[in-house]
Amino acid sequence: MNLVIDIGNTSVKLHLFENDQKLSSETVDEETLMSSLKLLEVENSIKNVITSSVTNNYKKEFSEIFKSSNLFDLSDDKIKLPFKNSYKNSASLGQDRIALISSAFLNYENQNNLIIDLGTCITYDFIDLKGTYLGGAISPGLATRYKSLNQNTSNLPLLKHENIDKILGLTTDESIYIGVYNGVLGEINHYISSLKKSYSEFNVIITGGDSIFLLNKIKNAIFADQNFIAFGLNYIIKLNEAN
Repeated sequence: MNLVIDIGNTSVKLHLFENDQKLSSETVDEETLMSSLKLLEVENSIKNVITSSVTNNYKKEFSEIFKSSNLFDLSDDKIKLPFKNSYKNSASLGQDRIALISSAFLNYENQNNLIIDLGTCITYDFIDLKGTYLGGAISPGLATRYKSLNQNTSNLPLLKHENIDKILGLTTDESIYIGVYNGVLGEINHYISSLKKSYSEFNVIITGGDSIFLLNKIKNAIFADQNFIAFGLNYIIKLNEAN
């Protein structure tokens, strides 16, 4: 059995896999992560553990909990990945982005793929049909934009996103909702149209916690579920377990 640990900026997702089949998932916070992992270790026969983290490195803590398991570390420069990495400093490529690119390679092999992940940040990652990662972009996510408006002004409120079917706001709240939403939507559409100048055909794969707000708003996009990153991590286990 494989344990996939996805540590994001706001929560931690734990996934159990048996070969390629996902058995279960649960969401915890970092404060209860260790107790949750200890319980999983007792209740399951976990052979392999892999982690993607955008916050802390718990390598020491995990090695103490999973003493009988194989631990795969994405920061290890010897770990085998399914794609060729053209990032200038490969060690600086985020672990979440590595997992997303791997999942795109697994699910849409021999195709050009743009993966857009909408979370605390919006990340754009492009892998071509030859399996070469060519880079991407990073910008503030929805919640980050709302926080920025509140923290960097004197009078604007801190809002949580709501979709409203308007283009002209008649209140401050409406104006913020419209501005933030259309800013994100316009950015994504512009990025896609700019990339099409170099690549006429590619999949647009949209995932992440805030992707639901853009459902049916991006033409011909593939909306991947919240487990997309987990399948990429499990695939990396499979590649390295055979070594």
